[in-house]
Amino acid sequence: MAEANWLRHTIRVGVFEFRRSIRAIWEDKARAFLMAVGLVFPSLMLVGFIYLFSDAIRSAGVVSLPPIARGTVALFWLFGVFIATQRAVSARPRIDAEPLMLTTVSPRTVVGGLVLAETLRVLAYLALPVLVLTGGVVYLFGSVSSILLIPLAAVLLGLTAVLVGMVLGYAVALLIATSPFVARHKTVLGGIAVLVAMGGYLLITLPQFGGIGQESLAVLPVGWFIDLAVIGTPVQGSMVRVAVVVGGSFLVVVGGTALIEYEATRFWFTDPVSGDEGDKTESERITPELDGTRTALADAITPVGIPAGISQPTRRVAQWSLLRTRRDPRRLNFLLLPVVMVGSGLISSGMQAASPWTVFTPAAAVLLAWMAGATFAINPLGEEGAVLPVTLISISGSDYVRGLMLPGLLYGLPLVVLVTGGAAIIGPFELPVALGLVGVGFLATMVAVTTAPAVGVWFPRFSAISIGQSREVIPPRLVTTSLHFLGVTIPATFLTVLLLEPQLAQTLVAGIAGFIPAALLQLASGGESGILSDGGTWFHALGTAIQSSGIESFRLTVAVLLILSAFIVAGISYRVAIRRFDNYAPPM
Repeated sequence: MAEANWLRHTIRVGVFEFRRSIRAIWEDKARAFLMAVGLVFPSLMLVGFIYLFSDAIRSAGVVSLPPIARGTVALFWLFGVFIATQRAVSARPRIDAEPLMLTTVSPRTVVGGLVLAETLRVLAYLALPVLVLTGGVVYLFGSVSSILLIPLAAVLLGLTAVLVGMVLGYAVALLIATSPFVARHKTVLGGIAVLVAMGGYLLITLPQFGGIGQESLAVLPVGWFIDLAVIGTPVQGSMVRVAVVVGGSFLVVVGGTALIEYEATRFWFTDPVSGDEGDKTESERITPELDGTRTALADAITPVGIPAGISQPTRRVAQWSLLRTRRDPRRLNFLLLPVVMVGSGLISSGMQAASPWTVFTPAAAVLLAWMAGATFAINPLGEEGAVLPVTLISISGSDYVRGLMLPGLLYGLPLVVLVTGGAAIIGPFELPVALGLVGVGFLATMVAVTTAPAVGVWFPRFSAISIGQSREVIPPRLVTTSLHFLGVTIPATFLTVLLLEPQLAQTLVAGIAGFIPAALLQLASGGESGILSDGGTWFHALGTAIQSSGIESFRLTVAVLLILSAFIVAGISYRVAIRRFDNYAPPM
């Protein structure tokens, strides 16, 4: 039963939670800067597009709204639902200070506050692009009604996506809390769900790959928000669709809020099952194995395992790393961002090629290799938490670092080799090139696995970056992820280019090592003779020498240098990680 004035309390809770989120982002300057760039840059591109093509847009006259526009909006809405579902399951399934909140106000108030806060976060992301789009439409067509209708369409789109996503998210969270099987295998099941979602995205956005285009989503009512947004402009939508989407949004708000309240109340007041117990009886749980070799830690990560022949300290570190990843896969969300950012561009370019496998195969060799190293060892000291002092005095640096590397070598390396090799066989590659791509994946994985502990122990992070029940998830530092990602992917990408397009690689090296420095020095000298001018001449000669060298000799020389550098970096990183761990003192 809701208390009196629950609606006013809901608004206060939602606004307060939203303000805390803004404050947390503002305190992390690097994160705030990246988010600002991600919003400002597309908005500036939209402003430039409107300015450059304003005459052409005005002269187009009255046009019908194309199906691909509705399909794109529907795809954007589905992406919002996916993000909201993931956040409801992992990042924010509960409110902060839950015992205090649930004994002070009703669950309806808490649910409403969480929905309002999440909606405000979404609208904060949409605010600048929507403002630019509204101003552009008014500038192009003089449509005064767009000042109201475009923001209204954006609000309804964001609100309905949040509500549907939270309904699905709390349903999944409740299933994890009540089903021992789902709780035990949530990492695997979550990974399958993400792969299915990504596969569906590829089928829709890449018609060359799956035969389904974005226009096929135009039949979904969630794509009809754009019909509401174009009212009053020369773009003709459908008033029937407008009526359906407005009425449907009202039903989603009422029904979605009621469902979230029901699911969240059950979730908050239900004791979660233990995924580690499985279906064993009490006697089975307390009876040790007869051979004495299986331990509770080893049982917790089954069916994944670490070979018994490895020394016990190293094996324990590897098992703990696997167990942390299995129990809380949310820590991997922070590693997916660079892969998604780079992968989306690669996918788009790959579909323009004669065969998409010409891009997918090198991407697998590079990006999967980085993830194999970063998944288990990108922030090892921060993940130790309160037991870090005990860890530092109970194990040697060599055993600890080898334990961090072991999961990547046992599971990441075979995965990279198999995926890269399979994609190379399917793709239009000759056998030597296919073997070379597998070799690039193998080498990049070895470098990623050995360098991850080094950067992780040098730049540890001990505090969370978000508010809520996810504070036990300690993400790696931005500088750690960036250094490791760039340090692994740039050399591996260049080695791949050297293998597939040696002429392009030669041009890149000639430009970076010779022609670009020469041009900069010539500009700095102002055309006058002197040290800068002589330096520019020298760099230009160097670029010319590289450009004129034989392709095969250039390819062989640079490849040998990169491979030797990879072994040197891997060896140095291994030693540095050990020394850093042995000499590390926890912060006071």
